[in-house]
Amino acid sequence: MREKFSGEVWWFWFRLAIKVTLVVGAVYLAYHFYEKHRIANMTIGEQPRKRNLPSDAFVFVPKSYATDLASARERLTGKPLWVREGYRWMYQPGERLFEPLERVVPLAFEARGREVVLLFEKEGERCSFVIGTGQRVFVDDIFFVKDPREIYDHWTDEMWDEAAKGVVEVGMSEVRIGFALGVGEVVRQSPGGMTRIVDYKRGAAAGLEPVRVTYRDHVAASIEPLGG
Repeated sequence: MREKFSGEVWWFWFRLAIKVTLVVGAVYLAYHFYEKHRIANMTIGEQPRKRNLPSDAFVFVPKSYATDLASARERLTGKPLWVREGYRWMYQPGERLFEPLERVVPLAFEARGREVVLLFEKEGERCSFVIGTGQRVFVDDIFFVKDPREIYDHWTDEMWDEAAKGVVEVGMSEVRIGFALGVGEVVRQSPGGMTRIVDYKRGAAAGLEPVRVTYRDHVAASIEPLGG
């Protein structure tokens, strides 16, 4: 009799455990599918917005592939170069700064100690500019090896005139403003660089008003004067 009672108790607890397991499993599955549906809907609703980049962002910029003194001499001697970022690079004599898109024709490349120097002439004067070391030169980071007017051949004459005069306006691309004002200093930017705030101060010596530009997708959304 005791064995029959023990068997019934065991069977009761076994069936209870099975029921509890099924209930817990059902709750888990329901929650799992609910979360999957919620996350799917959230992902669709929070997809990054489509970025409408200016045409300048898709321009192919040719490279010289000059990587050392020997290749710079072979590929670039006597061929014109154009400065990519004005008011950033200093040359001798006099510690002068290159202007935006300034044209330079290398007369020679020399090794001076550990440095590689580009020699050129400006207004009848022999000038020099350090472009790297004996192991590596940085021509493609400093210069265009093709006339920018040919690279950005979709620009109008008016756009080039504005760049030459330092004219900047809301709606211009970051490339256009860089060609007008020279190198800028990034103050801050959003993750991914969709929004950037850049100060342009170095052209002040050339008579350009220092400004702060806020870019969204590489297009100027606002331009404010910088005091002091």
